Amino acid sequence: MNVTRNVFTISDLSNWMDNRDLVVNHNYQRSQGLWPPNARSFFIDTILNGFPFPKVIIRQTVNLKTRKSVREIIDGQQRLTSIHDFINNKMTLTKVSELFSGMKYADLEEEKQKDFLSYEVSVDTIIGASEEEILEVFRRMNSYTLPLNEPEKRHAIFQGEFKWFISDLSKKYNPMFESYKIFNTKQLSRMEDTDLITDMCQVLDIGIEKRINSKLSDLYRKFDLTFPVKDEYNQKVSETLDYIKIEFADLCNDYSLPGYTLYSLFAAMIFNRWGIQGLQPTAVANFESIGVYLNDKEAAINNLNTLFKAVELDDETGPYSEYVKANKKSTGNKGSRITRTKWLVAALQNEIQRVTMARQ
Repeated sequence: MNVTRNVFTISDLSNWMDNRDLVVNHNYQRSQGLWPPNARSFFIDTILNGFPFPKVIIRQTVNLKTRKSVREIIDGQQRLTSIHDFINNKMTLTKVSELFSGMKYADLEEEKQKDFLSYEVSVDTIIGASEEEILEVFRRMNSYTLPLNEPEKRHAIFQGEFKWFISDLSKKYNPMFESYKIFNTKQLSRMEDTDLITDMCQVLDIGIEKRINSKLSDLYRKFDLTFPVKDEYNQKVSETLDYIKIEFADLCNDYSLPGYTLYSLFAAMIFNRWGIQGLQPTAVANFESIGVYLNDKEAAINNLNTLFKAVELDDETGPYSEYVKANKKSTGNKGSRITRTKWLVAALQNEIQRVTMARQ
């Protein structure tokens, strides 16, 4: 078995498919049409914007009767068939393609059509391989593939409105998450930020709950086909994260807040401005929503600094011990989340002493 590594233009690959010089080997490939429209559109958008995608693997044999080379797609059917359908105007890009939504290939400007056709695809061509060797190729490919984590699974399974909404917010706030060290590059690459944003949307949907993967998946399922509250959720999440990014920049830089603290700060700000469904007043020291994020910015920052400093010092015996403990163990439990939110609501409303006195 020999493997040659080349790059071929999309034009070459599409012409081969037109002429049946490149075909799908259904013994190895899943059925066509597996990718839904949004996934296919996002892939085409990847090419149109010049981003790379994983290499394609082709098996090349010789038909002894015709003495003609036969190329079979071993890995990359969905990618190549999407490309071929797009070139032949058999698909229209959905709104996940921001710049080209609603377009077919024929609708592109001539220069963009040329760029698309000349895009180079990395291809491994396996020559002279037996069926057993091809199967071994698949076994080895799968053996070193990193298993999908929960957010990656959700983004692979769901392709509807909510998935792309979360994807857009992730792209928008990744720089903030990385700059404030909420997530590192590896965590961002494994989509852990999408988990946090989904958790925030759950606050808007059903309130503060225990962090459970199946419940987050339920949110994707609920809004997969239609997402009637998209504009509302986008406004509330974006405005709140933008406020944190700008007005609390020094706090975020000084303390490198973990994701669970950012979640609770978000929840506290949502509570103050709009309220949170199902959150009993007694759970948050009988505080009420005030229609704004905070009463006094300087006082709120001082109060938040006090709480974050107590956590940093691991002060479990001081006046903020309850808040400190809620940041240490079972941070995803409903009780810990509500406790953190209560203290952060108090800090933002400049009523932190009220909670402190109530505990004495």
